[in-house]
Amino acid sequence: RAITAPTDAAVPTPDPDDGVAPSKRDARHPPVFYPNTKQGTADEPAPSGIARFQRDNPIGKELRGLKAAGVDLVFDFVGNFAANPIGGIRQGSAESHWVSTAADIDLEKLIGLSDTKIHIQGAWFSGDSLGRDSIGNSISFQQTWRPVAGPRLTQFNIEHDFGKLNILVGRAAVNSYFNNSPFNCVFMSNTSCLTAYGGISDIGITAFPNSSWTAKARYAIDKRWYVQTGVFEYDNNLNLKGKGGLDFSLGKGTGVLIANEVGYQTTFADERLPRRYKAGVYINTDGGQSPYYDRNGASAVVSGLPRVAQEGNRVGLYAMADQTIQRAAGKSTRNLALFGRVFYNVGNVAQLDWFASAGFVKTGTFKHRDVDTIGFLVSNTHFSNQQINYLRDLRAKAGGTGSPKSNEIIGEINYGFAAMPGVRILPNIQYVINPDPIFAPTRKTDIPSAIVLGLRLDVRFAQVFGG
Repeated sequence: RAITAPTDAAVPTPDPDDGVAPSKRDARHPPVFYPNTKQGTADEPAPSGIARFQRDNPIGKELRGLKAAGVDLVFDFVGNFAANPIGGIRQGSAESHWVSTAADIDLEKLIGLSDTKIHIQGAWFSGDSLGRDSIGNSISFQQTWRPVAGPRLTQFNIEHDFGKLNILVGRAAVNSYFNNSPFNCVFMSNTSCLTAYGGISDIGITAFPNSSWTAKARYAIDKRWYVQTGVFEYDNNLNLKGKGGLDFSLGKGTGVLIANEVGYQTTFADERLPRRYKAGVYINTDGGQSPYYDRNGASAVVSGLPRVAQEGNRVGLYAMADQTIQRAAGKSTRNLALFGRVFYNVGNVAQLDWFASAGFVKTGTFKHRDVDTIGFLVSNTHFSNQQINYLRDLRAKAGGTGSPKSNEIIGEINYGFAAMPGVRILPNIQYVINPDPIFAPTRKTDIPSAIVLGLRLDVRFAQVFGG
């Protein structure tokens, strides 16, 4: 699995997609966070009533039977609610959610085709954005909100393992495989979940639920080191309303997305304080459009002409680190881990120059709450001069003066409550300093900094029923 539900713990444990030999699983599930050790599967200690229900209910029995036969089914719900009692353009609230279903089909169990799996996933998105509607900024406080609502086929691919080499071909998203960590979706802010900010806005990487044709190869150098590369068709029209992920045309895109990554990671089985380090590069041969200029080299706001398409490539470098720094005695997985993320644009001028974030995840909180989490995150999104000048000209056109700030700082603190196997509740507080006015183009003055109160609910029904 990659940027989907963390499968082991809210520590830098390896993800099978990350090339840890002998990885044979690269299944896509939706990005629901479960940062705790195999949270609540049917064979783990749980209150007797829940364990008995998981063992005896007919849905769980059917799911386990299908899984044993080679078909692993998933059905998830993730909902976000956010409100800004202070700051922004106005006070308001918004709710957004998705439901997702997926099937991982083991062809070795079904038809004897060894080390080969098919992954299929679809999702339905609905709801509104607090950031756009009440605050006016472009960075969402709700990781479930998408600009295009409705159903979408998010994944349809086949993978085969040749030992250390894993090959995947089909429809997939860049951020399902590159620059991801189980820590990312321990948060509700879109600066972290699903992927550290920057790659989507600057490079145009495909991101859940949007996908395109891809071929990806991953090589496990040893148990800890891996390298991987992926080539993805870039066709932004596939993301339009009404497409639903069902346009399978090939060769109609405007460019090619290339992602390369090297990583090192360990688990609790390898060392007492496990870690995860990754570094990579995104390349998009579609150069994107200028954030400021029209085809005549003048301000697009002043001229009223569209912003000009750029020649050359969009290129971004990224790096991330997860490091466990403290762990309870013995075999306990209660721990404290630090993390950091950075993105830097080195290609065509785009919306951002760079992005950075850092924080911690504490797994195991109060007595008998070994899998609850406390998460803290702070991030800085630095907009390019061209983007700021474009927003300045929009403000002047509306009758205002001055320019928006270049640095947008967003923080989040949350508590992840494991209510029962498969169910997590995440109350959170987010704070944004210098909200960008990208979705408030007629704003004449700076948008006031805002406090956002959030609540996230994750339900993994297969886990609830003991599948």
